[in-house]
Amino acid sequence: MSSGHWIWRKWIKRTSWALLSVFLVATLIGCSSLKEHMAMKDGAKAYKAGKYAEAAKDYKQALKINPDRVDNWKYLAFCYWSLIEPGSTQPQDQQYTDEALNAFQKYLSIVGKDDQVQDYIINLYINQNRLADGIKYYESLLKQSPDDTRILQTLATMYGKEGNFQKSLEYSKKKAELTPNDPQGYLFIGALCWQRSYNKEDPNDVRAKIVQDGMDALEKAIQIEPNSFTGHLYMNLLYRQKADLAKDAAQEAKTRKDKKDLLAQADEYLQMANQERDKALAIKNGGKKAPAPAVPASGEVPPATTQN
Repeated sequence: MSSGHWIWRKWIKRTSWALLSVFLVATLIGCSSLKEHMAMKDGAKAYKAGKYAEAAKDYKQALKINPDRVDNWKYLAFCYWSLIEPGSTQPQDQQYTDEALNAFQKYLSIVGKDDQVQDYIINLYINQNRLADGIKYYESLLKQSPDDTRILQTLATMYGKEGNFQKSLEYSKKKAELTPNDPQGYLFIGALCWQRSYNKEDPNDVRAKIVQDGMDALEKAIQIEPNSFTGHLYMNLLYRQKADLAKDAAQEAKTRKDKKDLLAQADEYLQMANQERDKALAIKNGGKKAPAPAVPASGEVPPATTQN
């Protein structure tokens, strides 16, 4: 055998092994890809049939094969979301909540931003009584993006529901400062301050400052949107709080004149409240003034529904 022929056979042999190796790798990849797509197909079929636990197993199997297919993390989260009994604290529902949050957050860690998915996460933290966990999660996100108004509003809402008024007010003010042309941030502050004063959890001097903070915010909202039903509604409610505070002060007045002046001031605040109420009703009725309901002598009104 000639030297050249031997070298040629040796080259063919090496090339054949290289090609075989490439073929084997491609075959294995193709096999894995096929298994992944079959699991995804089974998951979609099970989800459509309402078999969410089964669908979750299929999507988990697909993710074991390929953890980088981002949409499968979202689909897995939706499976667990669908299994949760809203508001339930049962162990199984808590586990489903953990699984859904983990899958949603894994999805976001890859895509970076998805407002719809963020809404699902916020809903889970609030509705499943996970406020402490939610606050911890969004505080960590805020460190990375301190000017993210969505995160600030989320924290303001969560702290408010947790009962931490000061933190809720702090974050809602930061959010409003960053969106000075958006009335919603100021409306949230107004509603938050009214609710705090209405609950009478603070001394009257503190309540007075809270009421003023709320009114200052509402004035900005109304400047931006003069026909804001919510703005005038809460301005009406806060004026009633001022009237209530003036009446409390009148009871503690040391002289008859001071008491008379404070009661007169309370009446003025109630008149202003009625004006704001009428504006809100007119806006609600498309400019047609509606008959004014009677105002309780105490100036108190039932709790209103807040609008974020």
